[in-house]
Amino acid sequence: MVTKYIIKHGLELAYDIKADAFMIFTETGGSYKILKSLLKKESNNNNLNIMKILDRLDKLTHKPLKIIVATPNQTTYKKISSDRGENIYPLYIKHKEDSRCTIVYSGILYALKMKFLDKDDKIVAVVGKPKTPGKLDTIMVVNIKEHIKTIAIYELFETLDEKQKKTLKEVLKLAMELGREGREGKQIGTIFVIGDTLNVMSMSRPLILNPFAGHDASIFDEDVKGTIKELSSIDGAFIITDEGKIISAGRFLDIKGKVNIPKGLGARHLAAASITKNTNAIAVTVSQSGGIVRVFKDGKIIFETDPRENIIFLD
Repeated sequence: MVTKYIIKHGLELAYDIKADAFMIFTETGGSYKILKSLLKKESNNNNLNIMKILDRLDKLTHKPLKIIVATPNQTTYKKISSDRGENIYPLYIKHKEDSRCTIVYSGILYALKMKFLDKDDKIVAVVGKPKTPGKLDTIMVVNIKEHIKTIAIYELFETLDEKQKKTLKEVLKLAMELGREGREGKQIGTIFVIGDTLNVMSMSRPLILNPFAGHDASIFDEDVKGTIKELSSIDGAFIITDEGKIISAGRFLDIKGKVNIPKGLGARHLAAASITKNTNAIAVTVSQSGGIVRVFKDGKIIFETDPRENIIFLD
């Protein structure tokens, strides 16, 4: 019953704020069945006659409300595709995400790729607890253009395999902790380089004796993360494999070729841009001047955030 009213009020909200699209997430297709019943022109309960509301929306905005039904289940996707109504857009999402926000952002990303949505659109999304079919409990309003930078990091995730994505998420969480908290109350700056490890090592040199030599250190180990925080004030980069193994710390990254970064960013960011332009690695930097976290790929900044002001949901 709760799911039914969440969908109903989500649709009504989409009308009230003149949204461009209504997005619903379903695993088994049960929520879609409820949606269909609410969209029938003749409902047994006049209070649930959402079609009248949508008709009014069409007259006011001169365009239909797009209804996007997203699912990570191929069988469900096929059923919806074969039994879709007018203005309903089935959307298959390849991955099952771990939080409500990542589910919605992933859905928006796929919808943008399919051209179901535009970057200027406003959407109302109805979503539930991850990996709990049939229990929708949350209504979210998203102005896509306000979140486009955040969506960019999920777009990068989509290009990675599971081990790379898991490692990058863990590094980002650690980087944002450092950006918020610093070390012993003082802001610190550091850089993490993930992946393409052989090439990265060949394009860098040690500034200190490697504290991780001979150790099977993993970014997923809480004790190791504590050690990284202690070492974060030293110059140089942490080198991490796709699987999350920490190979080295205190590495000086060679800068080769020309890269373009915004004015005001220093040598750390120049090194991050260069190493990612000349290898297949990803670099994550924490700025000492303000704690800003940036992600570099192919020589460019693809994402940045101030972890003291913004929360990025990764799990």
